[in-house]
Amino acid sequence: MEALLAAVVSVGCAAWVLQLWRADLSLPLRSAPVDDTKFYLMLVKGIVEHGWYLSNPHLGAPFGQQLSDYPQGADNLNLLVVRFLAIFTSNAALIVNLFFGLTFALVSFLAHLVLRSLGLGTAAAGVAAVLYSLLAYHFFRGESHLLLSAYYAVPLAAYLFLGLLGETQLFTRRRDTRRAFAWCSGRSLATIGICVLIGSENLYYATFAIVMIGAAASISLVLRRFRVAASGLAVIVLISATVGANLAPSLLYRSAHGPNTALERSAAFTEGSGEAFSLRISNLLLPVPGNRVAPLRQLSNRYDGAIAPGYCESCYASLGAVGTVGFLWLILCALGALVAVGGSWFGARALIRHAGVGVIVAVAVGTVGGLASLLEVFITPDIRAWNRISVFIAFLSFLAVGVLLDRLSGTLHARRWGTPLAGVGLAAVLAFGVYDQTSASFVPSYGADARQWRSDARFVARIEARLPPSANVFQLPYVPFPEGYPETPVGDQVATYSTKYEALRGYLHSSTLRWSYGAMKGRAADWSAQLAGQPLPYLLAAVSAAGFDGLWVDPAGFEPAKATQMWAALQGLLGETPLISPRGDLWFFDLRPYTRRLRGAQPPALLSLLRTRTLRPLGVSCHAGGVELQNPSGTIRQASLALHLAPAGRRFDAGHSGTSSGQAEDYPPALSEAVSERLRVAPGATFVAVPGGAVQAARQVLYATLTDEDLERFARSGNIAADALVAGLAGPPCTGKG
Repeated sequence: MEALLAAVVSVGCAAWVLQLWRADLSLPLRSAPVDDTKFYLMLVKGIVEHGWYLSNPHLGAPFGQQLSDYPQGADNLNLLVVRFLAIFTSNAALIVNLFFGLTFALVSFLAHLVLRSLGLGTAAAGVAAVLYSLLAYHFFRGESHLLLSAYYAVPLAAYLFLGLLGETQLFTRRRDTRRAFAWCSGRSLATIGICVLIGSENLYYATFAIVMIGAAASISLVLRRFRVAASGLAVIVLISATVGANLAPSLLYRSAHGPNTALERSAAFTEGSGEAFSLRISNLLLPVPGNRVAPLRQLSNRYDGAIAPGYCESCYASLGAVGTVGFLWLILCALGALVAVGGSWFGARALIRHAGVGVIVAVAVGTVGGLASLLEVFITPDIRAWNRISVFIAFLSFLAVGVLLDRLSGTLHARRWGTPLAGVGLAAVLAFGVYDQTSASFVPSYGADARQWRSDARFVARIEARLPPSANVFQLPYVPFPEGYPETPVGDQVATYSTKYEALRGYLHSSTLRWSYGAMKGRAADWSAQLAGQPLPYLLAAVSAAGFDGLWVDPAGFEPAKATQMWAALQGLLGETPLISPRGDLWFFDLRPYTRRLRGAQPPALLSLLRTRTLRPLGVSCHAGGVELQNPSGTIRQASLALHLAPAGRRFDAGHSGTSSGQAEDYPPALSEAVSERLRVAPGATFVAVPGGAVQAARQVLYATLTDEDLERFARSGNIAADALVAGLAGPPCTGKG
């Protein structure tokens, strides 16, 4: 009951911070172009309509979306909560809002339970739990990083960590049962349940738990507490096995289809700035960005602007003033224990000493230049935002705050009028903490976002009224899924398109249409990538032959001058005036009249060939030392390979990976930036090596494009230059592959 009260208070405080009385909960609280909210709306809508998120026939048309390459399986517990909410409503936006509200309740609820189990009093545990659930981190993640907002597994991981250091028996034997079931005690089953929850809640938080518990087990091993170290190892195995079981569908898919190199991440280093996503101790101690107190706000903004201009995750690792008190006290207690300082405040309670050790370990792992850098480079770069370990540090800091509040309350209770004074003091700490560690900047732009959302809804409704059910809609510009384009140099066609998931705007309001966006990059289903660098006449012929009935255009995806040209060119080629969204920011063209004219002008055999070659295109991917060409058909195809690289190499080899022999082509002494070669691409995989100096250049920038020469006359049709109007970048650069 006490934990439920803490959960209610937490949700109420969050509602005050977000000013939810101004919001329409049937719409997303936030849907800005620069964040990831639309990705999570897509996941939720897929679960509502298809039962689960792994496949979605309404995206990645005509083949459908397959998400096994981009696993969310380690979040299965959260997704099951979403599936439960879908029983009561089919509104994806409402489900996202309800889930986000639940994250405050769940974090506060479980934090309170853990704090009470560690010996804190009810009131102090409640204050600490509520403040922990209202971290700036929580509001910064919001619905944009919906699953990261659900950090309720972290208190449980901290409980295991502290239990190991405190030599708490996490696994116990029963004496009154058979030997086979001797370890099935209540304590053992509770520990197993906690491990399963941690391993099913979020990949980042499961990883942090493994690292922290591994540190506790290592400390126990050094202290020759072998039984405790064995318990820690068992916990790590249980969490890891749970994560593996949740990720099994993705692991099996990868085993069957091979790794997707387009999704490989490099370590999160940025030139001149160290680790881009590491933790800074200063960000833990500084006020929250946008603090309500003007001098504190100016202090934080001045530091963040100087140290981390632009996007800054770690800037929202702030503990607030109350959490900072707990953090500093833990550090003092840890230092006091090292120098054997006794007394009632420094190190007298083992729990505080152990929490101090936890803070030191977490900081050593996550801070700039910390141990996480080694893990990222030598083990896996997939877990690279180690600043997120701040939620572990925050829980231990608020644990220390709870202990301090308990001691102060106990001192007051012994005096006259002490009990009401203690209550007032706890309420004051809670009120001050909520005010200090939150910001008015956390309030979304409800009005602007609602107007955009409703405009999109009306626009899609008009499109669905015009097209038949299950019609395919092709989308411009081409944007890779997921995560959009990498950073692109100035001058690229879509360099100004600073969004990742804006192409989902149509799908989120649609119930009958199928959309081209959403096919996994690096896989054959992402056939539209090969159209990105092609001229507009060819693209229109290709998508029409491929069975698309409509064209959706987001002009924000093009430079303003290009967008103006695109408007005129599309009207000229298609011979019709498009539908325009109520806000004037989206266009839609009905392709069916154009398709009928195309069929009358071109022989069926050629259109059939165009459809086949469009949907089953030649592919090119980057590998160590060169590029690999893929021919999905059963016949040899003539193609032109263009390599754009630094002038360093002298030659490259074209060799088939199967039984056919390759040939080497010599080039002039100075290799130009754009080298092209006509090749006969055999079925299957063909490797094109770029040895010597060119490989070194490939580590910096290497673009590779492959053009099917059988279809060149479509690419040359019309009177628009090939480099004037294209659907997107001609593919991401092949970097770091040397």
